[in-house]
Amino acid sequence: MNRIEYNSNNSGGDWWLTDQNWKDLAAAGWDVDWVADETNDLIRSSAKDGRWLGALATSASRKGVSLRMAIEEFERVTGQNSSALGCSCCGVPHNFTEYDENDKWIDSYSASFPEYGERY
Repeated sequence: MNRIEYNSNNSGGDWWLTDQNWKDLAAAGWDVDWVADETNDLIRSSAKDGRWLGALATSASRKGVSLRMAIEEFERVTGQNSSALGCSCCGVPHNFTEYDENDKWIDSYSASFPEYGERY
């Protein structure tokens, strides 16, 4: 079964997803990588309040859907625009990657600069 991985970027000096967005993704069937559950010592030592630079989470994954379906669901659940460009120096705020059942890369999507992000 394919897995879609979503990674958030602190673009423009702020996280684009709210705490409620992460909770809504979890309720919709996404496996959210909560900072409070992090095992990486560097992140854990900086996340004493269960947050990484203020965020409850920075990534999530979804199984059993195509990349297009995951992006559409992400937008519907969070109200975010997956093709948002964010800050030109920090990069785009939303990145999606599709892997097969063996964790082999299949496809990915994030908006492109310089002017407008293109839809997947």
